[in-house]
Amino acid sequence: MADVRCSVDGKGVAYGTMLSRMERVLRFGQATGVPVLFVRTAKPINTAVFHLQSNDVAIISPASWRAVWLKWAWFATAPFRIGSPWLWTQRTVARVWLGRVYAGVERSRHLPRAIRRFVLRPRPIYRRLRAANAAYAALSSALWQKTFKQQASTRLREAERKGIEMPLRLALPADGEREAIAQAAALGISPTTPLVTVHVRESGYRPAAGLRQRNWDVLRNARIDTYFDAFSALVDRGYTVVRFGDRTMVPVGRPGIVDLATSPVRTEWLEIWCMLRSDFFIGCNSGPSQATFLLGVPLLTVNAVHFGDVVSRPSGRFICKLACEKATGKVLSLSEMLTADYLRMGLETNTYDYLDNSPADIRQAVIDMIEVVRGREHRSAAQRGFNERLTELGREGTPEWTGLDGIAFASHPRGTVSRSFAEKYFVGSPA
Repeated sequence: MADVRCSVDGKGVAYGTMLSRMERVLRFGQATGVPVLFVRTAKPINTAVFHLQSNDVAIISPASWRAVWLKWAWFATAPFRIGSPWLWTQRTVARVWLGRVYAGVERSRHLPRAIRRFVLRPRPIYRRLRAANAAYAALSSALWQKTFKQQASTRLREAERKGIEMPLRLALPADGEREAIAQAAALGISPTTPLVTVHVRESGYRPAAGLRQRNWDVLRNARIDTYFDAFSALVDRGYTVVRFGDRTMVPVGRPGIVDLATSPVRTEWLEIWCMLRSDFFIGCNSGPSQATFLLGVPLLTVNAVHFGDVVSRPSGRFICKLACEKATGKVLSLSEMLTADYLRMGLETNTYDYLDNSPADIRQAVIDMIEVVRGREHRSAAQRGFNERLTELGREGTPEWTGLDGIAFASHPRGTVSRSFAEKYFVGSPA
């Protein structure tokens, strides 16, 4: 049983983080042969992910009677799961006080500022509650990491070493499949239509959901019109492009493009059905891209601001935003961004601007990706050089490196930069 919707300190997690945690739990169930139940299934962007089925791991339906009893057991045994009922009690009080009382006062628009400041003033009890919450989170996280390593990680690595494939194949339930096929047909998409799905992040979702827009969020944005040349290249090659997102996005009305983001007929089943059938997904550093790891769909990350998406799968490709020095106007090459000097300063908006990928670079990366999914790409010297440098940085990485969060990998990256992008912007080992 797993709660993937909440962090170990009781806070909600982002959609992409939730999907990443789901994949890890399902991998655990696959490796150990243990059935999986997700105990909280409401409120994410797409709740249909909790109703997927698989022949590779037993997933207990959250609507079944078995799930109802197991959820009761989950909550009843909560004080004892980490072996410290007293710490659990402290953590529970901390969550109620900090997560409801403090958060409610902080967000209140009715209480006078003086009262809010008085209530929110740090006091010893506040510090003790935070410490208890942090201690519980640390212990719970350590136990999960230990359990995964002992029971699942070793088996997965051993299978990989022996060349045994352990794909995690997920599918819609029969009723969801029928519903999605009917909805797709109404949009002119048949089950035999070659698909590419795409998500280009914009700024509308977070404010519409009542969330704060951070600098990190703005950096991940891009303009959908810069992808139009790439979409045309896909349509010319027989693909239908299905665009994901939300209704705050700029509508797209072009031949061969189905804009589910702004469509009134958009449904959760239809989105997952389209992604499962995609030859590949064009994404960015945002939540929907994480669904590709869960669903086993090849991912091309465009306008990336970190390289984390190329870690786990050989089919992963990306092109990134290049940094431009504000003081001089110099645009750094990919090679110059893969240096310790840059990584100590990177993602520093006072020092650098970050340039969106050009329509030409996006188009060529998409064409390159077609070659990848059809098994026709042979990695170039530039791609191999990029991965070698990335691996070196993984060994050299230090905590003060701030740029391109996620670049310092502990293991060799399996994916790589898109071939044409590597040959254009990676010029070998930097001096």
